[in-house]
Amino acid sequence: MTQIIRQMLLAALIGVILCGASDAATKKNGKATPTTTKGAQQKMKTYYMGRFALDLPEEFKLEIQSQKVRYAEISDFKWRDRARDKEREMLWSQKIAEIKKLKLPKGKNQIIIEEVSFTNLGKWAKGVLYFGNYISPRTQYWTVLIDYGSTGIWLQIDGIKKDQMAKHFIHLLSHYRYGFSELTKDSFCLNYGRIDLPYMEQESTYARFAGPMGMKLEIEMNETHQVEEAGLLDSFAASLATNFAPGVDVDKIRTGKRKVADLPGEEIIARGTDKMGTDLFFAWDYQGKEDSGEYPATQITIEESEDEHLEEKIKIWDAALDSFRPAYKR
Repeated sequence: MTQIIRQMLLAALIGVILCGASDAATKKNGKATPTTTKGAQQKMKTYYMGRFALDLPEEFKLEIQSQKVRYAEISDFKWRDRARDKEREMLWSQKIAEIKKLKLPKGKNQIIIEEVSFTNLGKWAKGVLYFGNYISPRTQYWTVLIDYGSTGIWLQIDGIKKDQMAKHFIHLLSHYRYGFSELTKDSFCLNYGRIDLPYMEQESTYARFAGPMGMKLEIEMNETHQVEEAGLLDSFAASLATNFAPGVDVDKIRTGKRKVADLPGEEIIARGTDKMGTDLFFAWDYQGKEDSGEYPATQITIEESEDEHLEEKIKIWDAALDSFRPAYKR
C-alpha cells in the first residue's frame, strides 16, 4: 500500500473526530425496543459503539474497540474460562506485574500505593491505586477489574484525589448493564453492554474493523468544545492546492455533502496514484456540536490498498453509512 495518499487525505482530517454507531431502535411505552433492519436480514452484524450503532457485512471483523466515559477509560469483555475465579486472579496478577514495571516518579518510594477489594461492585472487584506517570508525581491512577457475571470490565482513571476518583468510578460502574435490549436515551454502549448515564463530558469511542478485499474501516467519535470552521472538503481542497504530496495524482471519485444519521456531514471518495501504486480512500466527516453527546464530532473512513472492485466497495461503503444511526431512537 502506498502511504503518501493516505497521509495526504488524513492530513485533511486533522482535528476532525469520528463516531460509532448502534442498532436500530423504536420507542414504545418509554422504552427502546430493537427492530430488525434490512441489513440484518442480509447477513449483516450490528455493532454498538458509544451512543450510536452500525451494520456491517459478516466478513468484517472487529479488531479493536475502545471508549472513554466521564474521564474513565472503560471496556467490557467476555470471560474465556468457565472457572472465572482463576481467570480473574490471572488477569489481576498480570496487571499488577505490569504496573510494578513502571518508572517511579521522583520522591516516591514505590509505584503501588494500595490494593483494594470493592464489595459494592459486581460479583467481585479489585482496584489498585498507583503512580502511573513518572513525570507527574502528583498524578495517581486507579485501575479496576470487575466481574459482572456475563462480562468483565477494565476501568482506568487518573487524578490527584484518590477518594474523589473512587467515588466517581463506583457511581459510573454501578450504572453498567449487560446487553442492548433496553437502551434508553442515556445509554452509552461498550462491546457487550452499556453505561446508562447521560452525557456529561469527556466521551470518545474508537473502533477498527478488518473487512473483505483488504478494507479497513475505522470509526471515531469525540466530544468537541469548538467546531472547526473549515470542513473536510475545504481541508482536502487546500491540501491539493498546496501540492501536499508531490508526485501523487489524485482522482476525486465522489465528493460532496451527505447527511448520515441525520448528521449533516461531508464525504470524499478518492483515488491516489504514484509510482508505487494506487490507494483508495473513503471518508465521511461530521464536525459535531459543541459539548454534545448526541452530536459528537464524527469520522468514518475506509482505506484499501488496491484499486479493484470499486463498485462493490462503494456499495459496502454506502450500506455502512446508511445503517449508521443513534443507538436509541430520538
